[in-house]
Amino acid sequence: MGNTITQPKQGSKMSFKKKLLLPFLIILTLILCGWGSTGHKIINKNAVLSFPLQMNEFMSWANPLSLHASDADYRKDSDSTEAPKHFIDIDSYPEFVATGRISQDYDSVVAMHGESFVIEQGILPWAIIATYDTLEKCFERKDWNKAVLTAADLGHYVGDSHQPLHITKNYNGQYTNQYGVHSRYETGMINNYQSQIIYSGDSVQFIQNIPDFVFTTIYINYKYVDSVLNADKEAETFAGNTNSSQYYQKLWELTGSFTIKLFKSASYKLACLIYTAW
Repeated sequence: MGNTITQPKQGSKMSFKKKLLLPFLIILTLILCGWGSTGHKIINKNAVLSFPLQMNEFMSWANPLSLHASDADYRKDSDSTEAPKHFIDIDSYPEFVATGRISQDYDSVVAMHGESFVIEQGILPWAIIATYDTLEKCFERKDWNKAVLTAADLGHYVGDSHQPLHITKNYNGQYTNQYGVHSRYETGMINNYQSQIIYSGDSVQFIQNIPDFVFTTIYINYKYVDSVLNADKEAETFAGNTNSSQYYQKLWELTGSFTIKLFKSASYKLACLIYTAW
């Protein structure tokens, strides 16, 4: 990952974008909650479904992983460096627009764009890598209590990397006249249809290259950005609003299949990271 990431004092995504009044910052804090507490609990708890038999003792992690799934969100109020770890506006990078990729090395990206720009766009992939490194060290020294809490944080960031609106500059539909789509998709819809988010685990794989694994995940999930935004438009047209049961039913109809796929991938990739660190 290179040198330690030094972050400015700004504590929220919007404070990087604009200097807004406090009420708007409070609203933004609610927006930047990944899959919301419900979604993050599901992702973290289901990671154990992919643990191999030799990790049977870790099946007991399901509850603490779920219980602490949103600890990283709660830290935003007290830790001014936390918020940028939850997103990356990857389409703000000209090289991503041109090639579909950016450098995986933090120092190289900073050298190219400047650290203020990099932090303003979010440091989610590097937060995943750094948290993985911490988890690996916890296992090395057999600090199990710290390990499960670190794994819960890791699951949160991995979950964020599977929320398409956490990896685009149009994170709240502000560029397409869809303001509020972020919370509608990740919280309103998920809370209404959480009982239908059911999936199984897969056989874990040892990850040979953590940065490749993390960045490839983001590149794959970015393709769902337009799918979410288009579904929101269609659901609003169908229902005539964005807050009714008809709206959410149509949104789920249009996005449910790939949303479950994203949840399953997040749980599986968290399991692979925990397994590899272990």
